[in-house]
This record gives sequence, structure tokens and C-alpha cells, in this order.
Amino acid sequence: KKLVASASIFLAASPMTTTTTNNESTHTIFVWDFDWTIVNCNSDEYVPAQFLGSEEVNEGFRSLLSSGNDWHACVEAMIRKVIKEKGAKRDDVLGAARKMPYLENVRKALDDIKVASSNKNCGQMILSDGNTLFIGAFLEENGLSQHFPHGIVSNIGVWDEHDNNDEAVSLRVEHQSQKYGGHDCSRCSRSPNLCKTQALQDTIMLLQKTNVIASCDRPRIVYIGDGANDACPVLNVLREGDTLLARSGGKRTNSNACTGQETDKEATTQTEGVQFGIVEALRRAREDEFPIIPKCQVREWRTGLELRQLIRGLLDVISD
Repeated sequence: KKLVASASIFLAASPMTTTTTNNESTHTIFVWDFDWTIVNCNSDEYVPAQFLGSEEVNEGFRSLLSSGNDWHACVEAMIRKVIKEKGAKRDDVLGAARKMPYLENVRKALDDIKVASSNKNCGQMILSDGNTLFIGAFLEENGLSQHFPHGIVSNIGVWDEHDNNDEAVSLRVEHQSQKYGGHDCSRCSRSPNLCKTQALQDTIMLLQKTNVIASCDRPRIVYIGDGANDACPVLNVLREGDTLLARSGGKRTNSNACTGQETDKEATTQTEGVQFGIVEALRRAREDEFPIIPKCQVREWRTGLELRQLIRGLLDVISD
């Protein structure tokens, strides 16, 4: 028996001056990454760290990856360890996901878009390399399950039961790319589970096919993300008239010790960690032997307030 959790989906930041070749009546989709964007942590690392501690989780991931496991096989192994060694149950694991930290102004930006969508031609979706179990638990706990009418596209988290024993369970993560028989994107070769270009193009076609948006009208995309894998759809899907809101700066080093809502000041006390990858990935693409640069407008943000201001500027030009 298997149970699948419900999952209902290089410019400094400044007041937005938007110029676009698109008709202002065009539908706008706000596409959100999840880890380090909606939440201020890596969900795959945060959840097991609540039971094992960050040091053991980091060492566990390093060992498993060096043995040839893909990322989500490592996540599965770490959750098995949590269940076996710490006696955690399913709800304990999901309880850890429910309390992931997030920036208060990011949450306000999500609310701004949801409110605007009631009378403006726009909507939101999530496009994430995480899994639907952890994402769904966080969204439900924080009243965000209804914010993403255009869907939550991610790897599918599944609880597998063994011997009909509800307490003997294990996490399985089904790769999102299985839907297409995998992917052959060279830019996403290190992530066989998901190519965000493939997934975003498929989502747009599905929305047009089901008449959620006009089939003759390619929607405007506003993409909010932080990671190197977000560069793939930015370079291959986004075009003139679209916007990338790219997170820049350093990741918080103690994110696994944080919970719930955070102010920008609280979240920037320890940011000497690894830099967010998207800006560097776009720089490398520009300097490659066969250069490619974004066709869309690019804005950077470091704080939740900067992001919210950029989003509100974009909402101002969307038609009712």
C-alpha cells in the first residue's frame, strides 16, 4: 500500500520600471522555486536535521553522494535513518517540514499575488526540485495551499508501508521527469529527476490545453528563484517581456536551527555561507564557448522586502 501526500502546487533590486512588448491583458504566471525562495532553507536537508542534527546530515549526504547515489536517494536514506534510529513516525517527519523558516515579506508577497489574482489576470505555481510531501506539509501548516492555482510541480513524495504495518514506513521520492520518460538536458545532467525547462514548458501547454489560460496566448512569466537549476528555464523558456527575480547573496549558515517566520534582519545575521547559484550560473552561460544570455528582464533581490517591492511593481502593470 502506498500513500501519497496531498499537495493542493543583474540588476540590483530597485523600484520596478517595467517595459514589455506583451499586451498588458496577457495572463501572468508567477513561477516560484521552493527551497531558499518560499522557505529560507533546503527542505531536503532541514527535515532530517531536526532529528539528526546538521553535522550528521551533511556528512550523510556527502557519503551517500560520493557512493554514486542521486540526491533523492540520499533524502530517502536519511529519512530511513530518522525513522529507524530516532523512532520517528510519518507525522513527526511532516511536523518538521511544517515548521521550516520563511521570510515574512516573502509570505506577504505570496499573499499580495493571491489577493491581486482575484481581479487581475495572474496566478501562481511552484516549480521545485524538492518533493510534494515536504512542500505540501509546509503549505498546509502556513495557510498557503490555495495560493497556487497553476499547480505544484515537483518530485512526488510517497510513504510506502511494509507488511501492512502503519508504523513501518519509508519515504520514496518519484522523479518528476519520469512523467516524460526522463530528460536529456545537458544543463540539468546532474539532476536526472527534474529539468525545469521541460517541466515549465509542459505546464504552460497543459494550462493552454485545459483553457485555464487562453490557448492562443503564451503567458508572461515572472520567475522567482535562487539556484543554478533555475538558470535552465530562464535561458530556454523566458523571453522578452518576462522577468527573472533572482536571489543573490549568501545562504544563511544556521538555517536548520531556525523555525517559522523570520524578519530580514534575523535572516541575514549569518549569511557567510555558500552563495545562491543562479546569478553565477547565468554568468557562466554568458561566458561559455557558445554564449547564451537571458532574453528576459533580470532583477536581483537579497531580502524579502526587496522581493516584495519588485513583485508589487510588477502587479501594478497587470491589467484588471
